[in-house]
Amino acid sequence: MSFFFNQAKKFFPSEAAQKKAGLSVAGLVMLVVVCVLATALAGPGIRFAPVIYSEGEISQNTVRALQDYLVVDEEATLQRRREAPNLVPSVYDLNGQAMEQSLQLLTESLASVFEPPVSGPETAEKQPVSPPSAGKIAQTFRDRWSIVISGELAQTVARAEGRKELYRLVGENLRPYYERGVVANRDLLMREAGRGSGVIVKDLQAGEERPLSELAGTVDFDTARSELLGSPAKSATSLEKLSGILAAELLRPNLAFNQEETALRRKSAAESVSPVYYQVRRGEIIVREGDKVTADQSRKLAGYVKDTGNDGPVFLQNLGLFLSLFALCLISYEFGKQNIKKVRTSPRDLLFLSSLFILLLAIQRLGMYVGVRLEPDSAEIIRFALPMGAAFIVARMVLNSETVIVFALPYIAAASVCAGLESGFFLPLIAGGLLGGHFAGGAYRRIDFFRIGAIIGLVQAFAVTLILLQKGTLFTPAAPWPVIGAFFGGVLSAILGMTLVPLAESAFGYTTDMRLMELASLDHPLLKDMMLHAPGTYHHSVVVGTLVKGAAEAIGARAVLAMVAAYYHDVGKVAKPNYFIENQPCAKNPHDKLSPSMSALILTSHVKEGVEMAEKYKLGREITDIISQHHGTRIMAYFHEKAQAQAKPGGGGEVSEQEFRYLGPKPQTREAALVMLADVAEAAVRSLQNATQPRIQGAVQNMINRVFAEGQLDECDLALKDLHKIARSFTHILTAMHHHRIDYPAPVSKDKKEDGDMDSKRQPEGGRGRTEAGPEGHESLKRLGI
Repeated sequence: MSFFFNQAKKFFPSEAAQKKAGLSVAGLVMLVVVCVLATALAGPGIRFAPVIYSEGEISQNTVRALQDYLVVDEEATLQRRREAPNLVPSVYDLNGQAMEQSLQLLTESLASVFEPPVSGPETAEKQPVSPPSAGKIAQTFRDRWSIVISGELAQTVARAEGRKELYRLVGENLRPYYERGVVANRDLLMREAGRGSGVIVKDLQAGEERPLSELAGTVDFDTARSELLGSPAKSATSLEKLSGILAAELLRPNLAFNQEETALRRKSAAESVSPVYYQVRRGEIIVREGDKVTADQSRKLAGYVKDTGNDGPVFLQNLGLFLSLFALCLISYEFGKQNIKKVRTSPRDLLFLSSLFILLLAIQRLGMYVGVRLEPDSAEIIRFALPMGAAFIVARMVLNSETVIVFALPYIAAASVCAGLESGFFLPLIAGGLLGGHFAGGAYRRIDFFRIGAIIGLVQAFAVTLILLQKGTLFTPAAPWPVIGAFFGGVLSAILGMTLVPLAESAFGYTTDMRLMELASLDHPLLKDMMLHAPGTYHHSVVVGTLVKGAAEAIGARAVLAMVAAYYHDVGKVAKPNYFIENQPCAKNPHDKLSPSMSALILTSHVKEGVEMAEKYKLGREITDIISQHHGTRIMAYFHEKAQAQAKPGGGGEVSEQEFRYLGPKPQTREAALVMLADVAEAAVRSLQNATQPRIQGAVQNMINRVFAEGQLDECDLALKDLHKIARSFTHILTAMHHHRIDYPAPVSKDKKEDGDMDSKRQPEGGRGRTEAGPEGHESLKRLGI
């Protein structure tokens, strides 16, 4: 994996370049590959939906419902659709102007007899009748209605008063029938009304509808006509008889069956019938292996696939999921890069997050597949029992919380799709995962993982309880199982996280806090060698570690990384310990016999040798980088000035500063800068003759200002306010280390005690302290075997 990463790194821009530019072409390609793999693992094409067998096919496997769902009852739905039209009332159109139209027809028929024509009863009184009008009237009745009237009756009709009376009598004969309702076929009306839904009367003129409540009052057209005629003979000698015959001839049905409107309403009612469903319970066997599939089983299979969201074209579903994941990943990446300062977007980090993403999805996919195949009823338990929260733990321990937030969005989306969106899986994953990532930031020991697992488990169990409460299934017999599964899922997440963190360290070269705590142990070979061969350097490194730990906590840097890096920052001095002042107990300095350039070469070599030792013992990239950066490009002023003094008599020679500078690079991180500052501050304070608090504070501030003025901190992310916090922290710790003690006198011999001059040097009463061993003291040491 390390080889693969080193090769892949060539195709990615640096992290700084990525901050300025967008995602590189290689990064986009990797993003596409990740989204394709995630779609293949979580997409609907590989979900556990059964095959939809047609009626008559032989089932190749036993299919059991993994959740409750509804299936359309085709027969019941069809029956309801057949019954729906019978509940729709028949529509009859009512002509409210039928009587006016009949009288208008009578008026128009008689109008041709008179000159000028008579238009109605109102004008009939005013029109004079010519002598032949009576004959014309009789002829008109005979031609138009086949009615034979007497001459006397014709004369009566010819007069205006007679016509007016005739109109009145005809209207009185027609009115009762039109008010009751005249239908062409009363049997049809009764048959439509007998369907159970009644009859609706639609007034064509008013546009209103009302139920026909008095069916018995309606009259058949033929019946009404017969009643008006009275006798088959169509001859009249009186206005009463003539009016009855005319009413029969003028009568028209005013209530007509609207077959088209009725059919349209009944069709709409049938189409609006909602499907009838019946429920298939979770765990119910839909079809057994080897059975011939029935129509009902085929419908159940189709309903199950539809309910689980797998009824559409698989390609389009997968394409939609791929595009959604791609957009979410790209948006999350750009948002984090532009708006979150500490988000990690280096090629190594992206490759690690992608690998973690796909690995956890593969575990989820495999776990659900195997679990469902072994026990179909266990899907609800397995869904929540899988260790999906491990991704948050690992990402937080390897990277940081800011990167975890950006990573969480696409990861939660893909895992929720894989588990089934209808399950509400995202809620326990968000709650448990983010909380687990929070506590993972302070995990240094193996036992911490079990505490984190218990916390994640409890949070996930509570989240699943809320889901069941929302679904209304909290108090069912099956409710405890997913809750229990969620708790064990949290525990398994911590166990898997504890396993994956060392793998991430090994494969990608990360150094986590847990690994750093292992490196801080005195049992490490490098620290043992330093303690034995360079004790002064070891003591100096421990003090520097104490300084940087306190300062890192003050400015919010990685305190553990800074402390452990400080322990190893001078490990290269083990190769030549006597050439460094802290390891020269007898005040014999070998540099006195060396030229300044050779001394500078030896001093700079400890950085190179330290890097080589760090790589040999696999201390990790972060520590190795700090070792190479902890001196930056500072100049060794003592040997540079010495070289200038020796260059020519009189000191006029030119000496290159570059020969007396460390090779760098300058500190790139806050932790590396802390080690540099603590290194020079500790050395400066140790050189003080009288280390009082003001002098310590002055020395610390002077060294920090000097390093800052030299530009050694230009490439790291330290602010001026951070430097003030660092100075205060260094001063506080160094003052505590260099505290003063009372100078206790040694005990005097018996004969000297008689000398009065020694009384003033006696220890004050009640004082205790360290004293040099006198004769009696030596006897005590002998008894202890020393």
